[in-house]
Amino acid sequence: MADDNQANYGKIGFTLLMGIALIVGVFVYFGGVGTNKEMVPAETFFHNPVTGLAPGADVCFRGVKVGTVKRMSFIGNEYPDSRYEQAIWVELAFDPVLSGGGSNMRHPVDELRRIVEKGLHATVSASLLTGIAHIELDFPKSEVQEAPCDWRPRTICIPPAPTLLQSASDAIPKFLGKLEKLDIAGSWSNVMATVEAANTLMGTAGALVESQQGNIGEILSNMRDATASLRDLANQLRDNPSLLLRAQDPQPLTETAR
Repeated sequence: MADDNQANYGKIGFTLLMGIALIVGVFVYFGGVGTNKEMVPAETFFHNPVTGLAPGADVCFRGVKVGTVKRMSFIGNEYPDSRYEQAIWVELAFDPVLSGGGSNMRHPVDELRRIVEKGLHATVSASLLTGIAHIELDFPKSEVQEAPCDWRPRTICIPPAPTLLQSASDAIPKFLGKLEKLDIAGSWSNVMATVEAANTLMGTAGALVESQQGNIGEILSNMRDATASLRDLANQLRDNPSLLLRAQDPQPLTETAR
């Protein structure tokens, strides 16, 4: 009986050890160790706050995950000679297959450098529901003012681009500044003066028409008489076209009159 119990205990212990080993293997494999893939290092930086961004966050290219945020720090800690010591430095790790080292046979680092030179930029995008942020990579459709960078990056550096909210926040003060320079009061005074002048002109025209109302009636009467005369002349010419060649009808000959 004691031997049977020891055998059962041995089987149970062996099963537990195999289960623990299997769990550890799964975590190691999906953690990246078991895939034997060398991640492509890169970096980016931001001069604006990156609320919600943390190590382990996704790095996406047009919505597709291509890497993760590996580490975050300040520029001053990574590059002590930089003037922008409080800017935020972010270390990235890209999947070599998804970053361009797959079917096109380019080296992942060369492919990443190529698309960065074509205008790839990084922005911080946060979820409105959870507040969790990730890095979104894309080619901006509008011109982007390049952020200042006075250090030499150790890896490929992806320049940042402002988010839509940041662009709007930057544009509002500029718009208000231009609005302050406009002479709104002077422009409104000019508009009111123009309206007043138009009203005066309309009043003058109305008074002129009213004062000349009798003359206008006489002119219209003369025009009606002239029209009637022209109508009579047209009827005479239709009946006797020779009037166009002579002033009046010829007098009949004496012999003919007898």
